[in-house]
Amino acid sequence: MAFGTSSAIFREWPKAVMGAGQTAAVLPAGYAGLGADTVKGALFGNSVTPDKDAALTSTGFNTGTWTTGNEISDATNWVSGGRALASKTLTTPSTGVFMFDAADLAGGGNVTLSAVYGIFHYDDTVTAGTGGVADQGICYNYLGGSQSVTAGSFTVVYNSNGIFRITV
Repeated sequence: MAFGTSSAIFREWPKAVMGAGQTAAVLPAGYAGLGADTVKGALFGNSVTPDKDAALTSTGFNTGTWTTGNEISDATNWVSGGRALASKTLTTPSTGVFMFDAADLAGGGNVTLSAVYGIFHYDDTVTAGTGGVADQGICYNYLGGSQSVTAGSFTVVYNSNGIFRITV
């Protein structure tokens, strides 16, 4: 198992938020949109095997490969479950492109973390609902290899192209 070297959107996420596969074409329970919902980023090491084609029920936080046993966290400054994204934006930076972005994500203070390979983004507001999964995964992003910090601030610096982009 290994985090790999790629980043991707879970195929089930756009399908679910557009109502496909849901009873009476309803959105996942609690979902109000990326701009309104609490979206979190949780850190993971190289023990996970991300799969953008995973079944919906395997894309939520603490399901499938994204369990707390595989998560890298700190009891105080980067707690299990991750940190909430701030200053989220949904934009169309160019013709045919939709982008989701947020402010860089920093820990709450001095922390010691090692062997962080990626970040899992999920909607903490989603509570499952018919055919859904609680804390539904949105995407995962590879951090370019093993990242560490000792008694310092751990910050995920997002690319200027956003957390994810969709070309339509």
